[in-house]
Amino acid sequence: MVGHKARGEALGHLKPIMQIKADEIRAYGVDSASDLLTAISPETRSGRGAGGSGPVILLNGKRVSGMQELQDLPFESIDHVEIFTEEEALKYGYSATQRVVNIITVEHFRAFRTRLSGTTSTDGGGETGAPSISYTKLDGERRINLSARYSDQAELKDSQRGVVPARASGLYANAGNVTAVDGGSLDPALDVLAGTPITVAGAPLLASSQIPTLQDFLPYANLPHSNGDASAYTLQPSVQKLTLNGVIAGQIFKTVTSSLNLTYTRQDQHSLQGPARGILTLPASNPFSPFSEESLLYRNFTETSPLRQKVHTETAHAGLKFDGDVGNWKWNSTGSYDRSEITTSSQTGLNLQTVQTDLTDGSAALNPFSAFPASMLSQRTLNTGHTTSNNGQISGLMSGNVFALPAGDVATSLSLTGALTDQNAVSSVKAVRSYSHIRRDVGTFQFNADIPIANRNKHVLSFLGKLDGNVNAAVNQVSQFGTLGTIGGGVTWAPLSWVQFPFSITNSQEAPTASQLVAPTIQTPNVTTYDYVTGQSVQVTSMSGGNPNLKATNRHEISLGTLITLPYITGARLHVNYVHDTTHNTIFSLPTATAAIESAFPDRFQRNTDGILESVDIRPVNADSESRSEWNATLSFSQPLQGSGTDRHGKSKKAHGRIYLVATQVWRLQDTVTLRSGLPAINLLRGGTISGLGGQPRHEMELQGGIYDKGIGVRLVGKWQAGTSTLASSPF
Repeated sequence: MVGHKARGEALGHLKPIMQIKADEIRAYGVDSASDLLTAISPETRSGRGAGGSGPVILLNGKRVSGMQELQDLPFESIDHVEIFTEEEALKYGYSATQRVVNIITVEHFRAFRTRLSGTTSTDGGGETGAPSISYTKLDGERRINLSARYSDQAELKDSQRGVVPARASGLYANAGNVTAVDGGSLDPALDVLAGTPITVAGAPLLASSQIPTLQDFLPYANLPHSNGDASAYTLQPSVQKLTLNGVIAGQIFKTVTSSLNLTYTRQDQHSLQGPARGILTLPASNPFSPFSEESLLYRNFTETSPLRQKVHTETAHAGLKFDGDVGNWKWNSTGSYDRSEITTSSQTGLNLQTVQTDLTDGSAALNPFSAFPASMLSQRTLNTGHTTSNNGQISGLMSGNVFALPAGDVATSLSLTGALTDQNAVSSVKAVRSYSHIRRDVGTFQFNADIPIANRNKHVLSFLGKLDGNVNAAVNQVSQFGTLGTIGGGVTWAPLSWVQFPFSITNSQEAPTASQLVAPTIQTPNVTTYDYVTGQSVQVTSMSGGNPNLKATNRHEISLGTLITLPYITGARLHVNYVHDTTHNTIFSLPTATAAIESAFPDRFQRNTDGILESVDIRPVNADSESRSEWNATLSFSQPLQGSGTDRHGKSKKAHGRIYLVATQVWRLQDTVTLRSGLPAINLLRGGTISGLGGQPRHEMELQGGIYDKGIGVRLVGKWQAGTSTLASSPF
């Protein structure tokens, strides 16, 4: 007897972690395939690899040229979804660091859809609107999907949520603060009036024509103003985004199918970066200066509009795919080209040369402590960055059985991938232009073999049940890094038909991305951050971009899992997985200052003479090593509300409705990072941080449940995570 795989079934013999039926998909309340992938992201999360990468996406058991090829498929066109462990990714030429999602569509479907959605908040502000239109037609291997989507997100200001701006270097304020040029006493006469040395004073609130005296500064002596303007900051930027997407697929020869995908996206983002600020030198000879020596005035100029940052992004994608059979072998070939242009414009302050000239000349028409004419505040200093990126990739996959062993056929997958990245970046920081360019060529060959060892059905070592071995290896030839390799292996043991135990070991090397190496340097002013060293929130100038000195990472990983199809509960599955990995030369971006981070990278943090943090360089760096281990688990249950069969009159009845329950949990046992060789490790589970968002929660859980029947559905989602803490001096 020869078995044949069902339509859309994935390669290999691994059981899925969970299956999501059509009725269950309706209970999720999603609109498209991309919405569904977002909804099931807890189940598709992988604890392996560097983390953060999404799952491998298959369409009807086959690779796609990109996520864009299926993102706009309507939920009604999806028959069911399967989620597999990372071992399935090896069979498709990917590394075992991503789970696999196989979306199986219905054979015949046609729909023209329009949609209008919007959101708001309970306190108002930050509204979104998103109209879309699409046409989809499925007819066996033929597929057409055309869509246009637009979204508009309104800005949300700090003032709309009562957020108080953090201090900015301790001196900038709406009314202004005055200090001596050398940081010493402002004026001996003011010291006498106050009875103590005065090094800083808040500016008095006077009429524009009134000339201040030392007596006017006395109430604010050594009591600088610290107020800001909450309406000059955005918690959420305004974003406008347009996406056009088109897919056409069909059978071009008897055993060959093909698809073509074209996508264009345009996005504009605008944010407020705080009030326009400046430092003015006030000569002692100026008629509005009561001081005997030259002084400095720090001011927020609230009479003009706040500083702004604009980010304009345009991306284009083209994807081409071919699938076919050669004898008992299946082959797949994909090609893609992606181009993106990102332009960033950040206002960093005001050009106050005209104002300073008038103050130096002693103009009686310009009071430095009053509102300035708009014409004097019209010119702004600007930092800009422009990145153009071109990425091309061609990949081929061959999979099939090479020979037979007593326990079964030896199945192999061979993949060959060539990728080209060409990235140019231009930045202008404080009127100094810099250029960077990187061209990266990557060639990858990957081999995977599944070797049957024991098989009860074939009477080979029957006492073991079913036991399969796996061997995989990859060679990456990366320009500027040379040859990087990956080697791994493992076994999958199924002592009973309803339980599997996958085990694997992997050692891999990874080069930093092109963006991590050569992204343009961007300075963003007035970024609020928490300084763990001094225990206060401050506003700093943040510097982002690439680091050409990054090294490749080296990761050693062990994974042990259990997959149980509960025999006495129909529709229930349990997957538990343990992962331990050790990584050398971990790449991460510096968040903010803790004692441990600033000690390891002191040149990345700049403070003023008072010890207040003024600038943070968050460009990526290599840490010495990271070690982590975790348990993660997924429990799923799904059943129809009413099963098929016959009623009391003997008439057949179809199953309908669906109820489902999914519970996921992550339990971190260890997560430590050593920033530099010889330094103590930072424990991210006990108050350490390298993200600026606190340490890692030791435990996370999510529970989803839903019910759907006859066009009506309800879905509930609950999330919980253990509390975290961050200590200025990270525990070791």
